[in-house]
Amino acid sequence: MSRQKFVLALGRAMHALGSPSYRVEDAMVACSRALGLDGAFFATPTALFAAVGEPGDEAKTTLIRVVPGDHDLGRLAQLYGIRDRVVKGALPPEQGLLEVEAVLAAGGREWPVRDLCAQALVGAGAAALLGGGGAEVAVGAIAGLLAGAIGLLARRRPSLGDVQAALTCALVAFAVRCAGVFWLPIHVPLTTVAAVIVLLPGLSFTTALAELSMRHLAAGSARLMGTLAVFVTMAIGVGLGDTLAVKCFGAGAPLAAPAPLGDGWLVLALLANWLAFAVLLRATPRQAPWVLFAVLAGYGGARLGAAWLGGELGVVLGAMAVSALGNLHARWLRQPAAIVRTPGLLLLVPGSLGLSGLTTALSGDFAASAPFAFRMLLIGGAIVAGLLFAGVVLPPPLDVEPDSRRPVRP
Repeated sequence: MSRQKFVLALGRAMHALGSPSYRVEDAMVACSRALGLDGAFFATPTALFAAVGEPGDEAKTTLIRVVPGDHDLGRLAQLYGIRDRVVKGALPPEQGLLEVEAVLAAGGREWPVRDLCAQALVGAGAAALLGGGGAEVAVGAIAGLLAGAIGLLARRRPSLGDVQAALTCALVAFAVRCAGVFWLPIHVPLTTVAAVIVLLPGLSFTTALAELSMRHLAAGSARLMGTLAVFVTMAIGVGLGDTLAVKCFGAGAPLAAPAPLGDGWLVLALLANWLAFAVLLRATPRQAPWVLFAVLAGYGGARLGAAWLGGELGVVLGAMAVSALGNLHARWLRQPAAIVRTPGLLLLVPGSLGLSGLTTALSGDFAASAPFAFRMLLIGGAIVAGLLFAGVVLPPPLDVEPDSRRPVRP
């Protein structure tokens, strides 16, 4: 019975730490076979269905209600280590079950000041990478602090969890518009997007497309609809906050295109994003250099690809570089490829385009909003294509079980 419980606990833990549905299912099937069990599993963003039992016996079907969790690279690496030791027989399932439960129970340690600084770094770095100037970077950092403070409040008040994204967008949009009226002339839409970019479900959108491309239709469809709902609520929040500020204080100076910073400042922006991702994704000190490699690989690959292939198609090269680096990391260190893949893709995902398109539609200009939606789909598809190509050119390592010959994929 402990073997079945370990398989179920493993799937629940992987789901809670941000693994996509196809990886959860693969890991559960591989572990059940390695432990001498027959299992069939079906993972969705909100539920796990598992039928696992002894060979030849009627398998007991279990439904586990789950909630999509935040990415935690440190705990994810611990979980994969437990899985590998149990699969290889170095750890009994009973002890593995206890260790998995301990990893989940430990939770991510909160560092409020560090998290707030990371949010400010993301706001400033995103403003620079999106083409903003010095004023947008300064206001983006301050607005990022505001977004981070609301996030910390939501952790302490669970009742705010469902409205956190919309509330944050409304308050940030209001503050950014006021800053543009009373303090610095800034590009308000760009600065607003930069400040809330951490909340954008661009990675979930890309994961949904990946699940659909791998024929996990139920999981991909559910995740995609959930992502679109978040986009809409965030756009409504931005629209409410910005409109209220305009009604109260006016629109300020006419919107002008910002003066982008030089390449030297972009290097600083990348370093700021690296530090912020390492903090927000709960990377350990040993994982932090790999997060930096991922950020550089994603951004450098995307820029090189854009020079060769054009903007949207160039993202394929960036995604390939990140995925290949993640697979190499998994081969060398026996660590999950997500340690590299997740922060690298965060720079590429098209969440800002989705929010910009919806906020443009709120103004009534649906014709101008359509290109944003199409670009978001193209970039998301390009990322998925890059991931699939990298998996063919440089696949992740395979731990092959002697009886089932089924691989365990990191």
